[in-house]
Amino acid sequence: MNILIAEDSTMIQMIHRELMAFWGFDFDMASNGQEAVDLAQANNGKYDFCLMDIEMPKMNGIEATKIIRKTVKYFPIMALTSNDDYKVASYHAGMDGFALKPCLHEDLFTKIKKLSAKTYKLITKPNDFDVTEVMPVDKKHADELRELAEQDLCKMNIRGVGEHDLTVIVHKNVP
Repeated sequence: MNILIAEDSTMIQMIHRELMAFWGFDFDMASNGQEAVDLAQANNGKYDFCLMDIEMPKMNGIEATKIIRKTVKYFPIMALTSNDDYKVASYHAGMDGFALKPCLHEDLFTKIKKLSAKTYKLITKPNDFDVTEVMPVDKKHADELRELAEQDLCKMNIRGVGEHDLTVIVHKNVP
């Protein structure tokens, strides 16, 4: 999983680095909202998820999220802040989730996994097949995948079976 982390506190950056390494996630670190926007735009389509602090120098997380939502391919963004007053503004800006600092590591991991739901693409070939995860194309699609995941289901797009592609809903263990 590739994660964009926007956080200005060097202490919290250090904690995030340790957690991402422990969880086996690749990540890029931005120290302010403008850096987060620049990374998102330079790496359009790379990120599976973003942890976005709200109170940062140069550009806050609310403004950064608004720009990201208008300029790059969709990926889930979750506010991670110590101020509950930003909750409504975070969702209005286009964020998919909200968590308060301090956040237990287990809870953070669960939120990341829940918000980063994906479609599985199955490509059949003679005597072989390939299964890959595909990012949702927009928030509506992501919300649909999250609802399915809550029921232990997932969506699969099957390519290469005759003239037509097939989309099915299956148990999460099928892929």
